[in-house]
Amino acid sequence: MALSGPKRSQKFAGGNLLVLGVAAAAVLLQGGLVLADAGYARPARAGQGGTDLLKINDVADYRVVGIALESVTGGAADGDKTVEVEFGTFLFKNSAGVDAITVAALGKLAYVVDDETVALSSAGGTRPIAGIVREVGSTGVWVDISPAALTDTTRSIFLPWSINETDTLAGTSAELVCPAAGRIVRNTVIVQKAVTTGGDVTAAVGVTAVDGLACTIADAATKGTVVTDVPTAGHASAAVAAGDRIQIIPAAAFNTAGAVSGVLEIALK
Repeated sequence: MALSGPKRSQKFAGGNLLVLGVAAAAVLLQGGLVLADAGYARPARAGQGGTDLLKINDVADYRVVGIALESVTGGAADGDKTVEVEFGTFLFKNSAGVDAITVAALGKLAYVVDDETVALSSAGGTRPIAGIVREVGSTGVWVDISPAALTDTTRSIFLPWSINETDTLAGTSAELVCPAAGRIVRNTVIVQKAVTTGGDVTAAVGVTAVDGLACTIADAATKGTVVTDVPTAGHASAAVAAGDRIQIIPAAAFNTAGAVSGVLEIALK
């Protein structure tokens, strides 16, 4: 019911502190990055599962909430123990190689590797968001984990595509137009009609192949088979601009029968 007059509002007294139940048997170490998994605290981690799709699904339930102010081991059931967590801007270890965060990433997202390390990429959606990069130095990366920092984060767009049987067997590409600047981060293929002789489904920006991105459809793949793949991390061929032509290309190896469709994920700048 809407207010009919003035009232005295109550202010949350915790400030930057949260008290969360700890997931069963989870081991939280003081100063470690904490995520909430279905509402319970556990050490921050990448997605779990035997395939990338399972890892992506796992990450969907994760929310990084801050750092642990104490070391706590969870009890026999979720919530048997509690932990104090503080959100704000904290220093974490940087990753190496193509996943290293540089000053070029200031104001952009950092992603969780583990409870003390962050990275530049989401590894195809298998890493949860840690927060916003505020400073980068020789000692590590300062990451803002506050809820306010994550109200306007980078989003992904998903471009559906479909290739009928005639075009699949002929190696004819599906043609897409990129609606915004970003990076291709994943292609996921589903078999629409059972495949006799399979092959790779690749992607190209213009006529330049996206490096490392190849969904291999096996011979005799049945209807409903799902295959997903990601480009080579950090490779320039995955970059796209608004208006770019994107091709989804079935290999010439496809033969006799089969049709495929899927969705291409682009992380916006």
